[in-house]
Amino acid sequence: MQEPLLFLKNIHKQFPGVKALRGVDLTLEKGKIVSLVGTNGAGKSTLSNIIAGIYPPDSGEIFIEGKSVTISDPKVAEQLGVGIVHQEPTLALNMTVVENIFLNKELTRNRILLDLKKMKQESEKVLEFLGFQINVDKKVEELTLVEKEVVAIAQAMLVKPRILILDEVTAPLNKGEVDHLFKIIKDLRNNGMGIIFIGHKLQEIIEISDSIMVFRDGKNVGELIPSEKLSEKEVIALMLGVTLNEDLEAGEKASESEQREEVLNLINLSKQGLYENINFTLYKGEAVGFAGLKGSGITELFQSLQGIITFDDGEMYVKTRRVKFKNPKDGIDAGIGMVTNDRQKEGLALTLDVKENISVSSLKYLLNKLKLIDTKLLKDKAEKYVQALSIKTPSINQFVQNLSGGNQQKIVIAKWLLKNLDIILVDEPTRGVDVKAKNEIYKLLLNEKNNGKSLLVASPEIRELLNICDRILIVIGGRIVAEVHRNTKEFNEEDILSIIHSSHHYNTA
Repeated sequence: MQEPLLFLKNIHKQFPGVKALRGVDLTLEKGKIVSLVGTNGAGKSTLSNIIAGIYPPDSGEIFIEGKSVTISDPKVAEQLGVGIVHQEPTLALNMTVVENIFLNKELTRNRILLDLKKMKQESEKVLEFLGFQINVDKKVEELTLVEKEVVAIAQAMLVKPRILILDEVTAPLNKGEVDHLFKIIKDLRNNGMGIIFIGHKLQEIIEISDSIMVFRDGKNVGELIPSEKLSEKEVIALMLGVTLNEDLEAGEKASESEQREEVLNLINLSKQGLYENINFTLYKGEAVGFAGLKGSGITELFQSLQGIITFDDGEMYVKTRRVKFKNPKDGIDAGIGMVTNDRQKEGLALTLDVKENISVSSLKYLLNKLKLIDTKLLKDKAEKYVQALSIKTPSINQFVQNLSGGNQQKIVIAKWLLKNLDIILVDEPTRGVDVKAKNEIYKLLLNEKNNGKSLLVASPEIRELLNICDRILIVIGGRIVAEVHRNTKEFNEEDILSIIHSSHHYNTA
């Protein structure tokens, strides 16, 4: 009988205050895709990091093709044929694409000079294999989220792995890009590669997997085999130990806002090459969604509204006062905050703890009469949001870099909610977040709306916008091409996707 490509036996791992893995077993055969699912902090990424040599296990055994191995560091993992693409790609932003792909694997001539020509050729070859054309001389900081993800995958493919770990690689991708990536993954599987796939989008998991391992609280609680009969609800039930409706309970969804106090008005707002002639009004206590494909200009529009970039033409009014922000501080001073879609680059200080990250933008609201930081108030506020968002952390003093990606996302949201701003821009609020956490975030955002806050929400998941928003603006090619309101027959996923993918709108954008 052929030995499995990878076999893990009774793996344990503990961090300060957190038992991340509790006796996990895993078997990966050649030419198979095993997916790992579970709530944030269930142990999926920890297990993948152990296989990749980033963390050593506290106990347990690892076998590759029947041979017991010790994976002491990432270099050893690569030598054993293990490649990994992380949830948040660890790329050097100030370096070029080719420099990133060959980072610590540089090719040389005469063992001295860099063979840049060959490195470029190899980089272009692997990118072409992945089906993307990216200028390899371009700096990574200039790339989109999608392009960064592709570069990270190319980086992993360079070592010609037998075992490839993909940790949340589809999170920043749209449906077409996911389909393209899945074709590549299936081709790799068909060529005998063993693939460990980690994700939260259960429909994708069921589509791509040969088997699904379900994690809960650091344990493998079951294995599911995808079939036409396997539903997302069955996977969720095993993940949580209970049944859960992914949508909000009846009566908890957003209701059409009755208040009509104007808080934001845009007139013909334009930014060359990004968006054009944007017109809409946002009212107090209203949530407005933005739907569109990647590159439609929605993120850049949000950045303009917060002062991260400036618009070229048009008018912007906040509570009837005309404004044009030069920097994010101007936006915050006017009562506008933004939950970014790139949490590690723009939203978090990974070396600070939970309470410091939640409060870092709101310290002036946490001063006592002596103008000193009220540490008790800071602690109380941080614990309030940790509880409200079910942030999984041993304490508010835990370093954020030790938390799962989903819990990091919750902290970014908590940071902006604590500032008590009038307008909150939310760009992909549940990116990398499990189904239970999604409901918690939805309810928290709706609670803010019901308390009179105004929300602008962008998401690639239409169902998410349907849950939160009073109306949805559809953006194609940097222009608003349609608007749908709650309680109208068009306010559904099928009709909105139909508009987004309509060739008519592409021709007129």
